[in-house]
Amino acid sequence: MKRYGFLYEQIVSVDNCRLAIINASHKKKNRKMVKKVFDNLEYYANDLSERLIHMDFLSPYKTRIIKDGLSGKERELQVPAFYPDQCAHHAIMQILKPIIEKSSYHWSCANIPNRGIDLACKGVERATIRDRKHAKYCVKMDISKFYPSIPHGNLKARLREKIKDEKALQIIFKVIDSHSPGLPIGNYTSPWLAELYLQPLDYLIKQKHRIRHYVRYADDLVLIDNNKRKLRKALYDIFAFVESLGMRVKHDYQLFRIQRYCKEKKDRKGRKIDFVGRCFGIGFTTIRKRRALALMRQSRFIQKLQREKRPVSYRMASGFLSRCACFKHTDSYAMRKKYYETVNIKQLKEVVSNESKRKCLARIA
Repeated sequence: MKRYGFLYEQIVSVDNCRLAIINASHKKKNRKMVKKVFDNLEYYANDLSERLIHMDFLSPYKTRIIKDGLSGKERELQVPAFYPDQCAHHAIMQILKPIIEKSSYHWSCANIPNRGIDLACKGVERATIRDRKHAKYCVKMDISKFYPSIPHGNLKARLREKIKDEKALQIIFKVIDSHSPGLPIGNYTSPWLAELYLQPLDYLIKQKHRIRHYVRYADDLVLIDNNKRKLRKALYDIFAFVESLGMRVKHDYQLFRIQRYCKEKKDRKGRKIDFVGRCFGIGFTTIRKRRALALMRQSRFIQKLQREKRPVSYRMASGFLSRCACFKHTDSYAMRKKYYETVNIKQLKEVVSNESKRKCLARIA
């Protein structure tokens, strides 16, 4: 395995720090602290470089509890200060990103830019629609409390396998040790380090077990093949490997036959793959039930407002239009006809357009 050196000089360079401040400020330029830093960009670029050299770039995290989407899961976010924390994180990752991306598995999604939900869906549909002959059985699992359960010692050992520059490693280790246990949800560095940590698992599944179709979305794993024995063997090997990484697989893992499309309900065998908000069967893709119910409720309410000629709020209009994007990628014709085509979409788009114009004019003023 190739190990990389001479990274420290690149991380602490003034040019890299200047670019890090610019990248960290993306979509935050109206904040007071960001404006203050931007007004004296050269001074703060030099100051950030000095802070990285002297290992003085961390401040206490602010903790925030959020509810995650429709699932309602509560997650604890650690929010770092913009300067110097976020800027330092960007300075580190601008140098590490190419190294992590180079060894990344193509169908590893969520932690790398331009590899989101759409790519994960394409990875599954590559099996369920394009390669139906080999899409018979599926293993679906995820890792329990992924970010908080990553052991610092194992992660540092993994970084040493890739990087031989000791000074660069000490800067990265300082970010890792800034929160315990595991990695903080909220740091720019966390998804990249998590991606690097799980890369050996991807190699195990694809190179040792030769699973025909494998997609990973952060810590959610989907393995598809026509050989049930091969999948079961891979399943037990994954248990052991994840334990060796210092984590554990959730108890609700599944190995099941994938449902084929049949008009008659009595002829349907197996189950659909519930993954990244959609349900995949052999030959078709539908919307996840929870998401579909939320969309139906919202559609009925908007239809009621439009019948009574009452205004629709910007938040509701933008949220509904965003949710309706799933119709483009799923086989939900009946639902689209009943809950999308019955809504005056043109009016909702006008609401969103007018609000966007108002915000733009307010910024200019």
